[in-house]
Amino acid sequence: MVRAVAAGSRLAPGFAVQRALLLAVLVVACHPAPVSYPAVAAVCSPARIGKVELHDVAVADVAPLVVLEGAFDDPERTDRITAVATEMLRVRGYPHAKIRVMRASGCGVELHVWVDRGLQYRLADLEFETDDAFPDAERLAAVEDALGTVNAVGGAYVEDRLRRALAALERRYHDAGWIDASIDPPQATYDDARGAVTVVVPIHAGPRYRIGSVIAHGGGPETRAAVVDALGVKGGQWYDAARVRFGIDRARRRLERRIELRVRVGDDHKTIDVEAVVGRIE
Repeated sequence: MVRAVAAGSRLAPGFAVQRALLLAVLVVACHPAPVSYPAVAAVCSPARIGKVELHDVAVADVAPLVVLEGAFDDPERTDRITAVATEMLRVRGYPHAKIRVMRASGCGVELHVWVDRGLQYRLADLEFETDDAFPDAERLAAVEDALGTVNAVGGAYVEDRLRRALAALERRYHDAGWIDASIDPPQATYDDARGAVTVVVPIHAGPRYRIGSVIAHGGGPETRAAVVDALGVKGGQWYDAARVRFGIDRARRRLERRIELRVRVGDDHKTIDVEAVVGRIE
């Protein structure tokens, strides 16, 4: 009897495990089989771009256009993004790159894309035709773009970016005293065999103007003298618009007065007169 009880106590755990396994089998057997569902059909909407089809085009060349797939159709946005993708090719050294996008009907709107990259060039030389005293290094720095990879020797040549940079450079000439300066459009010469482009930029600087008279109006004699002193410029110096603006700001801070700056070309057409008009105390 004692042995039977002992044996029964050893068999109890095994019996419990068998019972649990049996219950698990019954649960699995009674569970309904998984139901298969049909694939969700693509919804075609005439308001969306259903497909962007590339015709012998690398995705990297038109990446901004590829991501339009699934987006709402907006022809004007597509045109803008096409221009961006074209600009990206030109920054990579393809100045004549062209991207053509054709719209078609399909599952929504389909965009078909073709690319003509043209030859790749590097900028071999950038020359400014002028004999003025504007610093050479500042001229080059003014037109370089994209950390020196665009419109710099050894990099890509992008004409529209250079034109914008030259417009800003022309304003810098004016501020530095070359009031009559003008800069012609860049002249590019392409060497297909070498894959090189040479660019010449004619600059017509004209004479550099000096400061003529420096006077102040309004307020008392001491106020006018303090304004002229704060301006920090004198007749005979080269005209420097940035320096004059800094001087007038300094005068306003020192005197805590409203001061109007006026500059005009002198009667001799060689100098620029500087006038500071002190406002009344309110």
